[in-house]
Amino acid sequence: ASRGAGGRPRPSASASPRSGAIVLDGRLGDAAWAGATPITRFTQQRPVEGAPASERTEVRIVYDDEAIWIGARMFDSRGAAGVTSRLTRRDDDPQSDILRIDFDPYHDRLHSVEFDVNPAGWRGDAAGGDRSWDPVWQVASRVDSLGWSAEVRIPFSQLRFARDSVQTWGLNLTRITHRTQERALWAYWRQNEAGGPAFFGDLTGLRIHAGERHLELLPYAVTRAQRLASGDPRSPFNRPHQSDVRVGGDLKYLLTSSFTLSATVNPDFGQVEVDPAVVNLSAYESYFPEKRPFFVEGSDLFDFGSPGCNINCGLGLDLFYSRRIGRSPQGAGLAYSAGDYADVPANSSILGAAKVIGRTAGGLAVGITDALTRREMADVALPDGSFRRLPVEPLTNSFVGRAKRDLRGGNLVLGGLLTAVTRRLDDPGLASLLPRSAIAAGLDGDAYWSDHAWHLYGAITTSRLTGDSLAIARLQRSSARYFERPDRRASAGGVAPLFDPSATLLGGSGAIARLSKGSGSWIGDLNAASVSPGYETNDLGFQQKADYRWLNGTIGRQYTTPTRWFRELTWLTGAEQYWDFDGDNTGRDATGVVAGQWPNYWSTTAVLSRSFAALNDRKARGGPLLGDAAGTGGFVSVSSDPRRAVTLNLNVNGSRADDGAVDRSVGVSATVRPASNVRLTAGPGVSRSTSTDQYVTAFADPTASLFFGRRYVFSHLDQRQLYMDTRANVTFTPALSLEVYAQPLIASGHFYDFEEFAAPRTTEKRVYGRDAGTIAATTTAGRREYRIDPDGAGPAPAFTIGDPDFNFRSLRGTGVLRWEWRPGSTAYFVWTQTRSDVAPLGDLSFARDRRALLAAPADNIFVVKISYWLGR
Repeated sequence: ASRGAGGRPRPSASASPRSGAIVLDGRLGDAAWAGATPITRFTQQRPVEGAPASERTEVRIVYDDEAIWIGARMFDSRGAAGVTSRLTRRDDDPQSDILRIDFDPYHDRLHSVEFDVNPAGWRGDAAGGDRSWDPVWQVASRVDSLGWSAEVRIPFSQLRFARDSVQTWGLNLTRITHRTQERALWAYWRQNEAGGPAFFGDLTGLRIHAGERHLELLPYAVTRAQRLASGDPRSPFNRPHQSDVRVGGDLKYLLTSSFTLSATVNPDFGQVEVDPAVVNLSAYESYFPEKRPFFVEGSDLFDFGSPGCNINCGLGLDLFYSRRIGRSPQGAGLAYSAGDYADVPANSSILGAAKVIGRTAGGLAVGITDALTRREMADVALPDGSFRRLPVEPLTNSFVGRAKRDLRGGNLVLGGLLTAVTRRLDDPGLASLLPRSAIAAGLDGDAYWSDHAWHLYGAITTSRLTGDSLAIARLQRSSARYFERPDRRASAGGVAPLFDPSATLLGGSGAIARLSKGSGSWIGDLNAASVSPGYETNDLGFQQKADYRWLNGTIGRQYTTPTRWFRELTWLTGAEQYWDFDGDNTGRDATGVVAGQWPNYWSTTAVLSRSFAALNDRKARGGPLLGDAAGTGGFVSVSSDPRRAVTLNLNVNGSRADDGAVDRSVGVSATVRPASNVRLTAGPGVSRSTSTDQYVTAFADPTASLFFGRRYVFSHLDQRQLYMDTRANVTFTPALSLEVYAQPLIASGHFYDFEEFAAPRTTEKRVYGRDAGTIAATTTAGRREYRIDPDGAGPAPAFTIGDPDFNFRSLRGTGVLRWEWRPGSTAYFVWTQTRSDVAPLGDLSFARDRRALLAAPADNIFVVKISYWLGR
């Protein structure tokens, strides 16, 4: 046998042509299985690393012109009583016995697809770890006196592979025995090794005939009914009862055995779970993961610039964030400011999108996505009683192209990515908001050595945006860069430029690199990044910050051999440093982490960190640098034995800054499985933070000479939050399931001790009415205000600010009944409810706020969506 990664002999198995009919019933009694040589040799990865598997397993593989078949018998010394069989939705973790089948169809030792089955007929699948990939395949399994068995049929049309008639694939088989937490592999690697396709064995003997080009159609029809109670009854656009019917469809066309065209026309994603509510008082956008199936599937190929790290992983260079496609109209503010009422679409409509993904025999992977979103209009009611229509989103084309080439047997991968957004800006209002063209491009590379124990990743990128000077000025003033900051120093060559209101172009560059050792007893990494001030990718990427340089490094040790004290244990320690392009220290911290699983299968993670004094170039939101105090924080997570019917998880987080700021939170979640097909999860949490420098507002003030003629107002903020994440999953059959998600959230914020910083680049603050000037609370038209004179009898003008205290109550929930009524064809019955309420109170009272939340008007949306898969 050939030697594989890790220096061990690489196992090999042969697939046999199917010699007779197979009835997919999980019984393995068909004659076709008798002619196949079984795979039987499995090795424990845990709990006893390197020992033979404690239970016998036999796996047979056969194929015909259309599909590859797997027949598996998992013997159990306790018979049926030893088998843990639970039923849950596709791709959810069933916490049961599992057989995992991994193929590397290109045999490039880099990429794989995964198929999972369990004794209850549950299915899981993934492509490169992407769980959104849902190929059409079948499984049948059963439990009997010998243990359990399964039969699997995977059509070749659902896989991508080279065009050769004689095929060798990478293969691995993994058996998980839940009651003992044993993990046994056919192609074995140690727990402290990188693992993955580089360690797979070989599957030989496949002779795949060239078939006709495969076409799959997935037309859908959806009806939607809305019952909206939150609308303003005075608005002429208030339509509390609405319903509509729409049709659309998806297409998949197998261009070759390794290239697929996917397209969608008038897509609908009504079955997608709502995002959770958040309270965001920062200057930065909240990130929500992509959930729409068309964009999630195959998204791993488009990953770029975010190699991760062991501790404090930085910001990355995410050039493609698919949620930009079909986003909320960016010109909504134009409509709301133009009249008394406006009817603005919730999202930009996607007219169509197409995607081509594939890989050549020479190791070139290609991915292209293009989407066209419609010009969106809003109806506006003007003060004189007339109406007008305003554009709030232009016709937009979004393109992303990705290419990666595997070299040196997969130990070197070079790639590039290009994104381009083009807008038809024929409206002056939108032209003043959005760039006409936004292009970002980058090159990246991965190098592996020492059996993939060592990994070097590097990426360089550039961005270029053009448009009206007002749109470019808005980007210069955005929270990512604050070019207008008065103490910014223009460095040589204009690398850290000053604000230019006449500019019609914005450009910049970024780079990131990571050197890591992830295998063996000692592990660690070294990371670096540099993002210039003008770098901007938010038109089709996700970027919170520019103008920084970053260094990060960790070292640690992992213990994978069980002892009387632990089953596995890892410790890490690391530090990081941030600078801006002016050379100022904008962040420095050190962190230690210990994580382990104990003999009773409980797990614990503990983190302790210390941040050091630094300067903050974002705190004044366009003002000069201010000081950040040093502080200490920690985090502890405890999880109970996952084999039990009831599992618990506790998270405790706390930090304290040297200037008195405190942040504390406690979260508890419990998962209960009262039956093999039912899972209930409830996760209440409470948090309280006290900030000493929450930004409030800024005013022009010629007497504020230290702050370049502006006065920046801050305050202390006592923020409290109470939430409950709740899920209920009932899986009636492998094809029929019900999932309910609900998140009630109550939050409050009390602003007090309004203040200003004594000088730039310091942490010293002066509280109005105590250290400087005067402050008096007043009430005007029922609205509480504060009149502040920053220097009392001095020359500084007084000003008034509204009371920013708030209470926010929210309930967001989704119920989805999913029925795969035939392979690939699905019916969804969806109910979504949202309700929210805001009050200027500032204190959290559970009883009062709960009553207010339940009394808040509810918006209910009911969706029935039926899709029909046409393929084979």
